[in-house]
Amino acid sequence: MTYLVKARLAENAPGKYYVIDHCNGCGLCLSIAGRFFDYVEDGKYYYIQRQPLNPDEEELMQEAMELCTMDAIKSDGDQTFFDTWN
Repeated sequence: MTYLVKARLAENAPGKYYVIDHCNGCGLCLSIAGRFFDYVEDGKYYYIQRQPLNPDEEELMQEAMELCTMDAIKSDGDQTFFDTWN
């Protein structure tokens, strides 16, 4: 029997948001919240390069997460400075 493992990508910046290995490299996240995402050289997947730092940025990240066609953006990681400050 084969099990699907949802593994965090090693390239993700530490913090609340992260991308898992289900990313297919479609680029939708980049078009919505480009300042937070980067991609590997071969373009096969995206990862979080920077965590949101204020409510406006948090809203963009939430939108990217909600619209991700692969459900590859997650938000249960370590809290960001912004989250612990508020």
